Amino acid sequence: MGGIKFLRTAFVASTALAATMVGARFASAQDAALGPGQVDFTDPAAALSQPEAPIVAMDVRDDLRPRFAAPALTNDGESPRRLELELAAGGGNSPIDVSIAQRATLGADRNGDLDRSGRGAEVRIGQGLVDRRENSENGRAVYMFVASEDEALTWQPGARSEFGGAGSSVALQDRVEVGDVSAGVTYEQNGVQASLAYVEREESTRVGRQNFNQDQSFTGVTVTMRR
Repeated sequence: MGGIKFLRTAFVASTALAATMVGARFASAQDAALGPGQVDFTDPAAALSQPEAPIVAMDVRDDLRPRFAAPALTNDGESPRRLELELAAGGGNSPIDVSIAQRATLGADRNGDLDRSGRGAEVRIGQGLVDRRENSENGRAVYMFVASEDEALTWQPGARSEFGGAGSSVALQDRVEVGDVSAGVTYEQNGVQASLAYVEREESTRVGRQNFNQDQSFTGVTVTMRR
């Protein structure tokens, strides 16, 4: 689909831009160091009154919920575990914050067998991406994002016998795989996240020896809360 190709191109471009800006933050910090034979004439008292320099922060979160969950990925097991690692640059008096986030998802069915896995990435550009971590109770952030998600749910009919043992080892596995590419804007405050986004979704389902594919595109509004 043309829309998916455009969003994936935008995602790659946004990732490159974010990586460049984060790298610039590190380079600025290194340039601030004095070289051999140089003398610093900066007044320490004046330096203390200077605006806070932009910082780089890393954050790990496990209280995530997907913005636009796919109905095809629901099962009777426990909620999957979602983990996100985010690297953000900005804060202080920086006019803009930039962050790059990587996500991973793992889930199991009611028998304890691993049946769900996923991965994703997101680039965010806006304000409050760094400061919200220092003030988690009243932290607020507004940002644009481009995200890519891939998640799969697998189950095997007859994998467990009625007595709890393993079923046939040659049973076919049924599988649903959903890939999303989205772009939009998000507002976060006090653990509540409201998003408006355009989503391109590719869904592939395998039942026995048959395969079914479906493409969707939609614009949606969603509100989620941290667990």
